[in-house]
Amino acid sequence: MNEVFVNMGQIGVLRNSGVLVTVGLGSCVGVSLYDPSTKVGALAHVFLAKSRENTDRETIPGKYADTAIPALIDMAVKAGANRNRFQAKIAGGAHLFDNFKSDMPPVGQKNVEAVIEQLNKYKIPITGKDVFGKRGRKMSLYVDTGIVVVTTIGQESIQI
Repeated sequence: MNEVFVNMGQIGVLRNSGVLVTVGLGSCVGVSLYDPSTKVGALAHVFLAKSRENTDRETIPGKYADTAIPALIDMAVKAGANRNRFQAKIAGGAHLFDNFKSDMPPVGQKNVEAVIEQLNKYKIPITGKDVFGKRGRKMSLYVDTGIVVVTTIGQESIQI
């Protein structure tokens, strides 16, 4: 089976078969889109909530929630998906560092909120999620079925 690794800030797309995998989802958020009719799956490893001017948002659109979601949609549609059939699943957004005190929400929380905001903006339903907590995750999208498996460090894998 074709296995494609999606690293931090990257986006991967497959059609019909294979597995899209991202690891190291701490405060980062994995975002999958799937069109069950065409069996097109797309996966992004989102690192930060919002891009700023004069950043790498155009060269690495998967890095930020506000650039990753439109790029993910575009790449999936170019692979043959119909955006009206997208189902989204998300994982990650952990709060890994308890000793970091701040008046600001944790980075993981901000990332999850930004991803959800973008998916809502494009009217894409979230059909599964495994977010927050204090441990890193691995996320795998099986393109032939649309099943997403999340493995949290020290726990059994779950299907979302």
